[in-house]
Amino acid sequence: MAKISVDIECIKEGLTNIGYEISDVIERENNGINWQLKFSNSGAIITIYDSNKVNNTVVNGKLDTEEKENLKPIVEGLKQKELIVDPINAEIVEMIRTHKEMDYYDFKQIPHKNNDDLLHDIICLSNNIENKDAYLILGVTDDFEVVGVDDTFNSHGFFDFIKTVSFAGDHVPDIELKKLNYKCKTIYVVVCKSSKNVPFYLDKKFKKVNPNQIYTRVGDTNTPINGNANYEDVEALWRIHFRRENE
Repeated sequence: MAKISVDIECIKEGLTNIGYEISDVIERENNGINWQLKFSNSGAIITIYDSNKVNNTVVNGKLDTEEKENLKPIVEGLKQKELIVDPINAEIVEMIRTHKEMDYYDFKQIPHKNNDDLLHDIICLSNNIENKDAYLILGVTDDFEVVGVDDTFNSHGFFDFIKTVSFAGDHVPDIELKKLNYKCKTIYVVVCKSSKNVPFYLDKKFKKVNPNQIYTRVGDTNTPINGNANYEDVEALWRIHFRRENE
């Protein structure tokens, strides 16, 4: 077996990007090099060995069973370069740490049970008045505790219903679902990409989502599903549309 070249800096960067705050790294020599990592926001103590053996990372310390079980495969994935942390992961971690919601990101504890509520959130975020990429972050409570999304969530076909929705001008929000991590927990993020086609709205009713109503998101508040964005915000969205129409 070819020797694994352990890139400790890559492992440290990966752990940092999923939310671990490294407080100490000790390099030791004992029948080969190994590194011990400690954290300011976790009781975990990780030992990583510079060897061609796989699954020999050791996770100890004051941590619960879930973190101990989930953290080892994450570190091993980074060590073996089989786990590539999405570049957006670090950005999402910083949003969670703000302990607030904004125009372009919102938290939900569990995935939506109703497609009309999911559609409403997608339209509001896609129509954010800053015209930024926007994020619906699943697995975070209203009190900003990261609980993760459990294994029963089936992400396959999560957006299939969008094909049945009739958007005005056939302008459909550009959305993507990403599976990410916050520390050892799995979270999902719906990415609503910035678009020149704002404002998005329906020309036919979809369950509770009415046609010809423009929804947006201002601060941490969505336009109510039975309401309309105010005149100034609608005007701002159309200004973005016409400013970007030749892109």
